Amino acid sequence: MGIKIKGFLMDANQRSYWGHVEVPLKDVTPLYAESAKQDGAYWGISLNQPAEPVGGGPEEMHLTNQPRFVWCMSGHLENKLQDGETRRSAMGEGVYVNGLALHHSSFATSREPVLTLSLTFPGTVDYTFKS
Repeated sequence: MGIKIKGFLMDANQRSYWGHVEVPLKDVTPLYAESAKQDGAYWGISLNQPAEPVGGGPEEMHLTNQPRFVWCMSGHLENKLQDGETRRSAMGEGVYVNGLALHHSSFATSREPVLTLSLTFPGTVDYTFKS
């Protein structure tokens, strides 16, 4: 059993696209499951104002160089990948980020500041979840 989480992944041509990762879960009780202990490197909190990134412009793309989960805790976050698809995350939604997946993050569509909570994993590209 596992949970599928949307993510920024890499195709065979090393271009970012939308997909999902599966985190293995173990049943603890009929209504509760949990993952094995994972190797988190650090937690981060980011506050972004409703505007485009300074100096980046509406089409800039960047990478994180580290795999991570990012959860939108307030506001709305839009991410565009190299395949051209844009998806919006609302409060409480999370996304997995491959460390080399180029993406554009926009906060311009949110009426309120966008607060994100991230968990970064060790390594520079992808993280293999423990069962």
